Amino acid sequence: MAESERETDTGERGAVKRVLGRQQEPEKARLNTAEKRHGLTWTELHAYKDRMVFPILPTMMGTDELPKDICLCDTVFRSLDRCIDKGVETEDPSVPYARMQICKPHWIRFIKCVKRRDELVMRGVKRWERNYYSNLDEPSQKEYVEEIDTKMRYFLYAASHTGDLQKKKRLEMNAQHCAIRQTNLMKPRETEDPGSVV
Repeated sequence: MAESERETDTGERGAVKRVLGRQQEPEKARLNTAEKRHGLTWTELHAYKDRMVFPILPTMMGTDELPKDICLCDTVFRSLDRCIDKGVETEDPSVPYARMQICKPHWIRFIKCVKRRDELVMRGVKRWERNYYSNLDEPSQKEYVEEIDTKMRYFLYAASHTGDLQKKKRLEMNAQHCAIRQTNLMKPRETEDPGSVV
């Protein structure tokens, strides 16, 4: 008897149903509609803690060697965190995706801040690494570049074997940072543009 109920139920899943005279759309369809309307996905909005992770610095570089004027995005992170927490506390079952609209301005500010922070950190890393690399002898330089290449290949491997989309994006970004660092060390110093961002 339970199997026959299950068989009839599978045909109804995902279908529009009438409840108290109103048509009810399936949960997944409501989420897709809300994501299209607001221009961000539910997982992107709730993966802000993964996005807050700082770029990986070279092993020999200390954090005190980064420029002091880099904004660490603490205030925009806290405002987005507070908005999402309040959205969870006051969630109304009739409007479950309201926090996508309410928290979107905080999310946009946070994404812009993190992107700018990462660019400034990478600019500081490239400047420091260029100086550090030029002071190494030739075998050490070759070993240093191979170490960066190994890290890049590891990040790409880890990204290809992870199921979490946000973690995959972060690993791919780390691999991209390694590639940027590697090309920065390989190019001649006179072609370097002092106004370049990345």
